[in-house]
Amino acid sequence: MSTQAIRQYFEAMAPRWDTLPAPPDAGEKVRRFVERAVPSAAERVLDIGSGTGLLLPHLMGLRPGLREVVEVDLAEAMLREARLKGDDRIRFLCADAVRLPLAEASFDAVLCFGVLPHVHDLDAACRGFLSALKPGGVLAVGHMMDSTTLNEFHATLDGPVSGDRIEPAANLAARLEALGARVETVEEETGWYYVAVSRKDS
Repeated sequence: MSTQAIRQYFEAMAPRWDTLPAPPDAGEKVRRFVERAVPSAAERVLDIGSGTGLLLPHLMGLRPGLREVVEVDLAEAMLREARLKGDDRIRFLCADAVRLPLAEASFDAVLCFGVLPHVHDLDAACRGFLSALKPGGVLAVGHMMDSTTLNEFHATLDGPVSGDRIEPAANLAARLEALGARVETVEEETGWYYVAVSRKDS
């Protein structure tokens, strides 16, 4: 499916995104992801596919030392919603994850929570994410569902995301390793998906 179709889908969904049904433990899972993914000494974080700012309250609450969070989303309407949750440490960038206009080696953590199934060129995007990491930085991918459940859920949806899929966590970790990453953590179980990698040159 085209990037434009995906953009239009999320533009239309943005005003009601935060009211859509979510797992009862969604907040706990988001908190767990942020705690695991963002080093305690992190100063700059890149949040890919940030949507309406789901991670922001946890980022700001759990990591008060952050100097800057860059929220990136393909849909401007999603970022408009996210701006309501932000403060002066947060930048908002409407861009395609595959072509990010960002400096190399500039972030302590790159976060991809609930977004990778919608990325149309995964290898190209992940190369960019890894390039954006500072030495010792972490690229973390998370979902509130395991890959099988998430893929089955997407298949029930109407519109351009119905064919979007995520590979099992072990497969994604192997993909990232082949792109030059060092695998740190791979977890997948019912209701949880987490992969964390760092750069091999760090």
